[in-house]
Amino acid sequence: MKIADTIMPSGMTFRNELLLQALEREVHTGMLMTNPRYTGFTSFAKAVRHAFNLDADKKAPKTKKNLYNYLVKNNYYKGVWNTTQATEKRGEVK
Repeated sequence: MKIADTIMPSGMTFRNELLLQALEREVHTGMLMTNPRYTGFTSFAKAVRHAFNLDADKKAPKTKKNLYNYLVKNNYYKGVWNTTQATEKRGEVK
């Protein structure tokens, strides 16, 4: 079993939690947290959409900021560990 497949207390895999945390940090700080080429997709938002099977969902946004707001609204972040003060209260980012 790979570390990426380890199930975390939130019920998500380690990989998925890291993707959510990286997306959150990118949205809040504006700093790129991962190289999109490493994920195998042309953009980080596409990698996150694919990891959570949102490709078929026509309502799922394609930009990072809108995708983050969509995931927060749909409780994808429920149970994911908070890592920064900026994200203690997850909410919509404008």
